[in-house]
Order: sequence, then C-alpha cells, then structure tokens
Amino acid sequence: MSKSARFFIGAILLGGLFVAFQAWVVFEPAEIEWINFLLLATLATGTQLLKSEAPYYQVYHPSLVFFFAGILILQPAGFVLLVVIAHIAEWVKERLVSQEGLREWFLQPFNAGMHIIVGALARLLYLAINPNYEEIGTLYALVGAGVVACVYVALNHLMVGEAVVLTRGIPWRETGVLDIENLATDFVLAMFGYVSAALMTLNAWLILPAIAPLYLINRSLAVPELKHRAESDPKTGLWNGRYFMQSLEQELSRSMRYDRPLTVVLADLDYLREINNKYGHLAGDAVLTGVAEILRKYFRDYDVVARFGGEEFAILLPETEPENALPRIEKVRAAIEKTALEAPVIDKTLNITMSFGLAGIDKEQPTAQGIIHCADLAMYAAKDGGRNQIRIYSSDLAGLGGRPGIDERMLNG
Repeated sequence: MSKSARFFIGAILLGGLFVAFQAWVVFEPAEIEWINFLLLATLATGTQLLKSEAPYYQVYHPSLVFFFAGILILQPAGFVLLVVIAHIAEWVKERLVSQEGLREWFLQPFNAGMHIIVGALARLLYLAINPNYEEIGTLYALVGAGVVACVYVALNHLMVGEAVVLTRGIPWRETGVLDIENLATDFVLAMFGYVSAALMTLNAWLILPAIAPLYLINRSLAVPELKHRAESDPKTGLWNGRYFMQSLEQELSRSMRYDRPLTVVLADLDYLREINNKYGHLAGDAVLTGVAEILRKYFRDYDVVARFGGEEFAILLPETEPENALPRIEKVRAAIEKTALEAPVIDKTLNITMSFGLAGIDKEQPTAQGIIHCADLAMYAAKDGGRNQIRIYSSDLAGLGGRPGIDERMLNG
C-alpha cells in the first residue's frame, strides 16, 4: 500500500475516533429512545450483512437506510454505536464465513470511520436547516433531509472513491463511484431512511412493515456490477470492445463538432501465441493481466484503455494528436519490453513485447471505423517491420491490407 493510501486511511480512522469521542462526551443516556435505537441497530446490523459486490471491490449495503434514519432521530452517540455494531457484525461474519471478505484489515474500520465522520457533518447540516429536529414531518425537515442526503451520499462516495484509487491504483473514471446511477441509488436509500425515521417518530414499530421494499432495493444494488461486467473484459478488468466503440463514437462526435484532435492506438502482443503453446493458456492470461496493469499506469483518467480479444488492445486518447501521443506510447512500449511478468502457475517470469499503430481523424473517412482501420494498418506495418515497434498511420500505408473483421471483433468484444 502506498504512503498516500496509508495516510488517507489513517486520517479517516483517526477522524472517526475523534468524532466518536466527542459524541460520547455529550451523551445523555436518559434522553435516548431505546426502542428506536434497538430497532435501528437490529435492522442496520442485519442489512449490513447483505452486500452487493460492485467493480473494484466496492460493496453496497442497504444498511444505509438505517444509518441515515439514525442521523435524524438518534443522539450522536447512538448513531456512532449503531455504525460500530453493524460493522463489527460484518467483520465477524466475514471472518467466520468468507476469508475473501477480509482482503485488507482496514475495510470495516475505514467504512465505520467514514460513516461516523460523514454522519456527524450531515447531522450538523440538518440541524442548521431544521433547528426543530424533533419535528421530522415538516417541510423544513423534508427539504433538510433531501439536502443532507445529497451531501451525505456525495461525501461517502468521494471518500470511498479516493480509497479505491489510492489502494487499487484504479483511475477515478474506471471506479464508477461517481456515476449517476450509483449516486442515485444511495440517495434513494437515504431518503427511504428519512421516511423510516418519520414513521418511527409516530410509532417505532411502523418501521417493520415499511422495510418490505428493501428486498427490491437490495436487488437493484447489483446493477453497477452487472453494468460493469457488460462493459469490461473479464480477464484484465479493462474496458471491452463494445464500450470502446461507444466511447470512440461519442468522442469523435465531440471532436468533429469542436475541431479537436483525438488518437486511436491499436496494440498487439508479439508472440503471445507461442507463450500459450509453450507454457499453457494460464501463463498467457498472466501476461495479459500484467500488460493490462502497465497500460493502466500510463494513461489519464479520461483515456479509454480496452481489450477486445486475444492479444489485441485499443486505447482512445482524446485531445491528442498522434505525434504528441508518440512519446507516451514509446514509454509504454519500453515498460512492457523491460518488465518481467509474473506467471505463478509455472513459477516463472515471462518477457514479451508489443507492437503499436496510431491514427488520428482521417479527413477522408472521419468515422470510428475509418480511424480504427487506419490504426490497424499502422499496427500491421509495425508487426511487418520486425515487431516491438510503433508506427503512425500515413497515406503510404493506405494500400496495405489490415486484418479482416477487426471492427466486428471490437463491436462484439
């Protein structure tokens, strides 16, 4: 784990402890509504054990409903205890049932600290909008809950996203943390928490029949993972050909409208087939994943790096002329050439090289397929020239024959 990742996680843990201590200093046991606390604690703990996996080890829980309700109707200390109990239960469950869930020791403590910090800020904002916090059914309360839900969800996702970026080395764009669908899902959960809190102020037991829709909500939490699977390559975690083509069409439309450059890079691993034949396909898969990690390191958040089958990769570089992209692609080529890729299945390290073809917008054929065809011709020229090379498309390559069916493979990848 990097120093910046350790610092960020440590800051969240210390911040959570500080907020928890401040909450306990002002705790008044006589003022707590114990039935509300016990019901929320039971429901939050139960739903914390239900999780929906999302890309890059993100996990969504319907317990957000009860955490948000706790912000609105519990004392700060009660909310802290609510969060801690739920995350301890999750930690115990993962330890007993699934070692896979304990990938890192800090997951549950980090999440608990994050909810405690964001919950404290959300409560302060809610009280500023609705000073009469006991009157939860008023218009001020409704508006306050809506504003606070937006802030709570946004801060939650920003913290989770930063943790994913720092600990996994994943670009912000690929995390999906700030996708509208993901934010909207948590906002709905938070507002459902407001409704639950309002019902509990009338009669605490009304929350029990009100939680029936959580079944449907919990199923909807699987949508981000399903969407990511449909757009990504399962072996490398990069985007797939279909997503690449969609991104290229959109970016090309923008580039043509505003007269801005873009570059498409097609890359092909040299002699991967020989590695597969000599060491087996598991060794070849290790090479693919190792190369994918290298590619991730060298491109910007808004670049699109994709694999669309076999040993073929594609990269979309917005706002970039092919000549300006050349130095960066050379760094990538050199990094792949000198990196010894781990192949645990054969207990060896393997070396491989890569050939690259670059193309910008073809004025005669300003279409996505036209750019891909030009980049493909350039890549084939690099392969024919001895491999482990980079070629930029020029008109003298127009007469060469590229690989048949490349457009179809990208569309179906």
